[in-house]
Amino acid sequence: MKIAIDARVIERRMSGIGRYLLGFLEWLTKLDKQNQYFLFSYEGLPKFQQAGYKVIATGKNSIFRGKIYNFYWQEFILPQLLKKYKIDIFFNPNHYLPLRKTSSKNIITIHDLSHKIEKEYKSFIYRFLYLDIILPKSAKKSDLILTVSENSKKDILKYYFTQQKLINSANKIKVIYLAADEKFKPRSLANDVLIANIRQKYSLPEEFILYVGRIEKRKNIKGIIEIAKLLPQMKFVLVGESGYSGAEELIREIQKQKNIYHLEFVEEEDLPFIYNLGKIFLFPSFYEGFGLPVLEAMQSGLPVLTSNTSSLPEVVGDGGIMHSPDDYSSFSNDIEKLFKDNNFYQEMQKRALIQAKKFSWEKSTKEFISLINLLCQKNF
Repeated sequence: MKIAIDARVIERRMSGIGRYLLGFLEWLTKLDKQNQYFLFSYEGLPKFQQAGYKVIATGKNSIFRGKIYNFYWQEFILPQLLKKYKIDIFFNPNHYLPLRKTSSKNIITIHDLSHKIEKEYKSFIYRFLYLDIILPKSAKKSDLILTVSENSKKDILKYYFTQQKLINSANKIKVIYLAADEKFKPRSLANDVLIANIRQKYSLPEEFILYVGRIEKRKNIKGIIEIAKLLPQMKFVLVGESGYSGAEELIREIQKQKNIYHLEFVEEEDLPFIYNLGKIFLFPSFYEGFGLPVLEAMQSGLPVLTSNTSSLPEVVGDGGIMHSPDDYSSFSNDIEKLFKDNNFYQEMQKRALIQAKKFSWEKSTKEFISLINLLCQKNF
């Protein structure tokens, strides 16, 4: 069978969806010798060509850029590619399909429905055009919908199966968990010149509580600011670019706090080492489709404090400490305990590493291949 994947997401600045696709791409051609995999992209992706993928590069448009050309590519170029290469199954990890009928069976991933949970989490134009028009149509046309947690599946069933009847069978929604890249792992800080250079490069304090993710309301950055106020003697490092909702106001508040450091951008190859330099990982988010930074932190050996909301209990399990997102005093009390009680700290490190081992891209990719083969045999 010929399986095509929209790989454009890995050509731009790395995001959670990019990491999601890279996880599968690392293993697909190693584990599956029966099917042929095509990557549709703008550029050549030589690394993946060498790994056994057939890369079809369409080039970029010099006149129309950004979302305009993205829409044109999806609606006009993509259907032609599917027909030309006689693709059996098309997979888009970013939940969109062409509005016109295509020649292939289709798989999309819906990572979360945050725009249904709280409208202000996305801009009006993006929510109206993509999330309220194209996404529901893509869900209806899909032969298989992947999602990244049981909580996201529950939301999809609620909003697209029960309420809107856009999905004709609940059985076509399948959960495949994400995993953290193997580069996220414990490292010794002693005599490690590279880690020392990372600390100096980003002017990081000696000990700090780490957050990784966008700066926006959904991530409960206000909660981190309030916790930092309760712990003025401790340092907090926030790594992440501005998101849509409330970013400007949140950054102004961050800048007022002398014990909070904000790194808007770090090099992708530096991020694993920044996890190693952190003392504790704090992630009091209101809503997550999965919560990959939490898993990256656990796999790096950091004690994790996070919310007891949405998908986060699925990811954290017994590997971290969870509280209501607005329970600032409980978060601050546990942070103090982790700093003061070394036995408790080591126990939470151990539990984090044990929990992280339950997730792997090899396991998730095997599940993906099984679903592809099943889809070719029958409809869900």
